[in-house]
Amino acid sequence: PLTPGVILADEVGLGKTIEASLVIAQRFAERRRRVLLIAPASLRKQWQQELAEKFSIPSCIIEAKAHREARRGGRPRPFERSGEVVISSYEFAARNADELAAIQWDLVVFDEAHRLRNVYKTGGSQRAKELKEALKQPFKLLLTATPLQN
Repeated sequence: PLTPGVILADEVGLGKTIEASLVIAQRFAERRRRVLLIAPASLRKQWQQELAEKFSIPSCIIEAKAHREARRGGRPRPFERSGEVVISSYEFAARNADELAAIQWDLVVFDEAHRLRNVYKTGGSQRAKELKEALKQPFKLLLTATPLQN
């Protein structure tokens, strides 16, 4: 209730990725294209392919090497992209939480959002707390197949 957003909790294989991509496509159609997608590192490339092949939505993966190269190339805020979905891993996004907080995102999507569990508990995940604080303003779409277990 304290943060804008929704959780999409379906069983594995029921189309959460497609549904989230539809939301992203709607934001793009509305010209609200500052979209951040945070996913496990192993799923970043899969997301990029899905967005391109099924929805013709451009995206870029921001990880340590791309981040460094962008900064060397004169881009002080590598996460700030125009017209493409920014895809990052949980770990890299949390390490760069201050940079993420400085951007006015139109939408933030968390895939495998159960990784944010225990964010309100004392001693809970520090990574989850950093992301919660950095991304408290934008609308969030959380995707998970295990909502009740976590």
